[in-house]
Amino acid sequence: MRPPPQRTVVITGAAGTLGSALANQLLDDGWTVIAGQHRRPIPFEHPNLQPCPLDVTDPAAWERLATQLASTDTPLDALIHSAGIARDRLLAHATLDEWDETFATNVRAVAFGTRALLPLLKRAPVPHVLCISSLASRSGGTGQTAYAASKAALNGLATSLARELAPNGIRVNTLFPGALMGTMTDSLSPSAREHLVSANLLETLNDPAEVARFAAFLLSTRQISGQILNLDSRIPPG
Repeated sequence: MRPPPQRTVVITGAAGTLGSALANQLLDDGWTVIAGQHRRPIPFEHPNLQPCPLDVTDPAAWERLATQLASTDTPLDALIHSAGIARDRLLAHATLDEWDETFATNVRAVAFGTRALLPLLKRAPVPHVLCISSLASRSGGTGQTAYAASKAALNGLATSLARELAPNGIRVNTLFPGALMGTMTDSLSPSAREHLVSANLLETLNDPAEVARFAAFLLSTRQISGQILNLDSRIPPG
């Protein structure tokens, strides 16, 4: 019989392709998963899964979550910022609202969500914050000005947080999960999908379950922080 869960993680965007894979992997590993959901429900159930309505762009929602978790007097062992959006459009046609929404979701939510949950992370013996970024933050992409810029900002934010939070023993790392098999790539045109496949040395899209296994391993480590880790077979520029 599996022992009761000893660790707790908050995962934002847990209804998405990667968020669901992360939640499933950590549940299998015995974690309690606080699964943030916004526009879509979590597509599965589990005794240790706690769905939580969470608009990551709303600071008040983060404060409510922090208050809720603090009332249980349980340390928060990990926070995974998996929520993210892409409003791909050429800059000539992009709207200010699209830019603001992209940065609010991909950058501001990570900063102020982490700040809201920081007192709970400090209680844990080996706390981690994982940020989900993108290789687009380094290579850019036509029609991805807002997305690439926001993910580049996220990289800088995460590295700065790693420095700031190291005295508290909080590890902060960033993952480039790669182009994942799932709803996002399923909706691409055949030519766009082929471009992503051919950009990989192994000529394949990435498996969300493999990314989740790597993330689970990273959460088990003690000496890794301040790193940006690319998880597919594309070679980052520079």
